[in-house]
Amino acid sequence: MKIAIIGGGASGLACAIELMKTQNIPAKYEVCIFEKNERVGKKLLSTGNGRCNMTNLNATEADYFDAASFVKPAFSKFPPESNIAFFESLGLFSRSDEDGRVYPLSNQASGVLDALRFACVRSGVEFRLSQRVESISKHGEKFVINNQLNFDKVVICAGSNASLKDFNGYGLLRQLSHNITKTAPSLVKLTTCANETKQLKGIRAAAELTLKIGSKTVTKEKGEILFADNVLSGIASMQLSSYISRHFMNNKSFPVVYVDFVPEFNFDDLVRLIGSVVKNIGSEKCENLLLGFMPKKIGEVILKKLGLSLNLPINSLDIKTIKQIASLCKGYAFEINGTAPSSQAQVITGGARLDEFDSKTLESKKVKGLYCCGEILDVDGPCGGYNLQWAWSSARLCANSIIKKSLIDSSHPKKG
Repeated sequence: MKIAIIGGGASGLACAIELMKTQNIPAKYEVCIFEKNERVGKKLLSTGNGRCNMTNLNATEADYFDAASFVKPAFSKFPPESNIAFFESLGLFSRSDEDGRVYPLSNQASGVLDALRFACVRSGVEFRLSQRVESISKHGEKFVINNQLNFDKVVICAGSNASLKDFNGYGLLRQLSHNITKTAPSLVKLTTCANETKQLKGIRAAAELTLKIGSKTVTKEKGEILFADNVLSGIASMQLSSYISRHFMNNKSFPVVYVDFVPEFNFDDLVRLIGSVVKNIGSEKCENLLLGFMPKKIGEVILKKLGLSLNLPINSLDIKTIKQIASLCKGYAFEINGTAPSSQAQVITGGARLDEFDSKTLESKKVKGLYCCGEILDVDGPCGGYNLQWAWSSARLCANSIIKKSLIDSSHPKKG
């Protein structure tokens, strides 16, 4: 049986390995990976800031927005612990941190890629590098790739257009009569018209972010925020982008992100603590009022927002003003008018329509023998190993579905 895997990224490599692990069945596999780049796994090398956040021990189907029910069969069969064991079988071992994020012991994404690549080589997977798939069609029981190469099964795991200028995965699916949902960048920087970001350019802070759309609180995230010109970045900001992109797909109103720069204290405690600063160092200028709570630049922006002079003596502040300062420290509002483009995103919201695939096998309901896995499907999760968890689990489910189907077919040979 000849199987084509289109895309040599995380899910493509894992699918090939899982297929080749079981070769003691009647149907012997010939697996060929098509990769348009000169080497496989290029995007994998940049994950986790070069460390490769392989999965997350806390990942469940509930973390994948509207795709939760679709993701469930893959996660039931291949939860995070199963994928960790999968890599251990390849000789790669890992560690987890306090938030459940799993990294290779080497702390190098290249180690993860090498483990996958070497396993493919050992098992006899064929690589067709620098070979872009331009066309795919089905004639009878066979798939024809680029008008010349025949295959019995095809797995499309070409990822998405996140971080890519040249992407044709969706086009290949359309050639096979599949539909693609609206797409938008996810896990990406947020854009804002707030001029304060220019004053805070390059400043990082640990904060809690609250996303509100209208009067509704959508979600909260704790973590680092990083400022640039009209941009909110950092992990906490990017975690909100999935919700914001989904909102902008169908709405024109601007969400608001409220930044709590001192999540360690509630409002009343913060008022009391700022009051103690006023009492203890009252002769200082206001520019130094908040430097014990946050980066000095942020404190200055908060004071300017209230129209306070930075040269004003601290002991001139009354309790009403102190409460106003505390209120801004606990909830500085940034109106969000969009996100950075897909070329800067880690993943994409949207993709191949899930109702056109069987969630238990990931086989197309429209084209027999066609499978999809990984990010090309309309599945995305938060930052922290969740998207690679889906890549491994969906790839292994694809492979096992093909193996199971070939076993059934071999025990019931066609007549004639």
